[in-house]
Amino acid sequence: MFQDFLTALLHKVTQFLTVHPDFFSLKTDERSKKLDHLTIPKSFKDYLLEVKEADFMEDLVLITRYLKAPKTANLRGNAFFKAFSHFLSHELAMKIDYLDGSFYLLPTAKRNEVVDKMIAADSPLAQALKDILVNFTYQQLTDSINKLISTTVDVPYLLVQSPIEMEMEMKREIRKKLAEKNQYALAVFQINKKLIGGIRIFEDGKVQDHSWLSRVLHFTSLTTA
Repeated sequence: MFQDFLTALLHKVTQFLTVHPDFFSLKTDERSKKLDHLTIPKSFKDYLLEVKEADFMEDLVLITRYLKAPKTANLRGNAFFKAFSHFLSHELAMKIDYLDGSFYLLPTAKRNEVVDKMIAADSPLAQALKDILVNFTYQQLTDSINKLISTTVDVPYLLVQSPIEMEMEMKREIRKKLAEKNQYALAVFQINKKLIGGIRIFEDGKVQDHSWLSRVLHFTSLTTA
């Protein structure tokens, strides 16, 4: 699912480093100024802001191994894949939140129209991201994201159930709150019509305390149970 995106990302980063061969010798603030002109997601900019040249070269080898044979690559604790996990559980997750359940029932042409409005850029990197959003279901997306993240860092499986589909703003507020406990964990939203109002949050299958939800639920008519 992510091979085309990672390939496009690597191409863009290596082009940038070719133009700025002294990048890794720069101080953090100097790197930051250079990165202002690089159009890649923030999670990867944060990675480039800190990574040492030798570590980056090792990461390139691992990324190439992952692209060729994902199941054989050991991603555990790797700095690049931690940045990728952060991107998936934050930046990509927020784009997924923008798409409600009806989106996945649309014909491909209509899904493309919706995603084109959400992502205006047309670079190979942007197109790879659009393809991910258009060509996979919500279940496929969240399963693949959780699988990659769990092979990189230790994260719980977070399931958020509600009786009706939540608004995008509410999903983002809940996601932001849950990220305070684990910045890499991905909240998966699910409709459970058997719930009579309120929201249930499960962490690895166990219901968690959600008293803080009262501060989030002012966005909707849902009430805590």
